[in-house]
Amino acid sequence: MTGWWWDVLGVAIVAFAVVDEVRTTLAVASGPGPLTRLLTRVAWRLTRRPAVAESTLVRFVGGPGVVLIGATLASWFSLLWIGWSLVFLGDDEAVVGSSSGAPASVWERFYFAGYNVATLGNGGFQPAGAGFQLATMASALSGMLLITLGVSYLTSVISAVVGKRSFASQVTGFGSTGAEMAAGLATPGTAFPAVVSLSSLSSALTTLGQQHRAYPLLHAYRPRTPELGTAPAVAVLLDAVLALSSAADPADRPPAGLRRSVLSSVQVYVAHAPTAGGDQAPPAPALEAAELDRQGLAVDPERLAEQTAACAELRDELSRRITAASYDWPGTRPS
Repeated sequence: MTGWWWDVLGVAIVAFAVVDEVRTTLAVASGPGPLTRLLTRVAWRLTRRPAVAESTLVRFVGGPGVVLIGATLASWFSLLWIGWSLVFLGDDEAVVGSSSGAPASVWERFYFAGYNVATLGNGGFQPAGAGFQLATMASALSGMLLITLGVSYLTSVISAVVGKRSFASQVTGFGSTGAEMAAGLATPGTAFPAVVSLSSLSSALTTLGQQHRAYPLLHAYRPRTPELGTAPAVAVLLDAVLALSSAADPADRPPAGLRRSVLSSVQVYVAHAPTAGGDQAPPAPALEAAELDRQGLAVDPERLAEQTAACAELRDELSRRITAASYDWPGTRPS
């Protein structure tokens, strides 16, 4: 049952687990590791099914996001456990009993490896020989690395989840549609109040977009209520900026630089938000000057049409993300 090939296979599995763990938690610029990316994609597709997302078990543990992060951490631990167990199968006397000195069985070697990776000690066994003593130390270090990076990862993800819910809440606090938000921000004769709020929201959305790139499992933290959903909130913000930029009085329009900043932040979010399940999304609904007038915001219809046409592709891409997240465009009837 023992042999050097177990060492090679075990080291390969351990290396894969460590690389995936480090890439996911530390190399945020390159995105998650291959295993984490695969788990995220599978989880996204599964949790779009109501039978899964609304199941008693998933709701009991706190939602798909909790399940996914638990599965990610469990997969890292399992790979380390399996990998080091195989390493200790590399020699007949790689692991022996602490008191008897008898070679450990296959199960006892798995027990020994798991005990080490969990940083609990040796579990009544000890390695034999310098090579396996070093392997025992390395397995304990890999376990400590898993715990340290895992806690750091959990902290970062929880912070990002709070941030995305806060962003959505701030946006929908101004209005549930772009027209309502624009009317709520508009102050006749000056664009200053709108500039302050839009600048803050644009910065928050840029950060959120980068967090979605670094931690794709954020997509699985999908609130049931659209008011707390990120994708609908982004649509509200985008339409509000287009409406304010089309105000009949030029003094009420935000600066062109701020408009570009908001559009850039929306593009960052769209680039990293998932589209699986959104292929059949309808085109984004048109922004109507009459609706803005009913909300109390006077706009230039021609300028509004130009602004909307210039962002038509971006709005349609955003519509795909909204549908993929199982929401509807703000202000439209559920499909």
